[in-house]
Amino acid sequence: MGWVARHFDYLIFAALALSGLSYLYILLTRNKKYDSKSVVRYDILPEEPMSFDPNEKPKKKEPKVNVLEVFDYNGIKIMHENGMYTVNHAGEIQVYGSWQALPPRYQAMVKEMDKSSVGQKKKGNYYMEVLNGTYYVIFPDGKKHKYPKFEDIPEKIRKALGY
Repeated sequence: MGWVARHFDYLIFAALALSGLSYLYILLTRNKKYDSKSVVRYDILPEEPMSFDPNEKPKKKEPKVNVLEVFDYNGIKIMHENGMYTVNHAGEIQVYGSWQALPPRYQAMVKEMDKSSVGQKKKGNYYMEVLNGTYYVIFPDGKKHKYPKFEDIPEKIRKALGY
């Protein structure tokens, strides 16, 4: 038996230890720059710093309400949540900080969708709104029904809504 055959276990251990140390060195010294381009563009203006006025009266606390509206206008999805507007147009996502920052084109789309859901309804259509996780279904006769979960909405109505 030769020297290699007698010390084969030690050679395997040394090779594994050397490869483990090399991997650890590469892992710790690699460059952590990521050059990926984001698909999301934020059009949010930084808020101006508030000046402190000792004579100012404290404002009333408004209850925290989560408002979520989703508009789908011919494939352009506009989501409104707590004053922020997120627009998904052909896979490009843009975030706007307020209604004023939203481009007029998208404002017109939201206004048109609001008109169709608020009062100018066609006969036989159902509409659904989601506020704070509660589902409100507006029936063709104008009555509004409240459902705590989406599964509680009858299947016939869900099909009429397009789900």
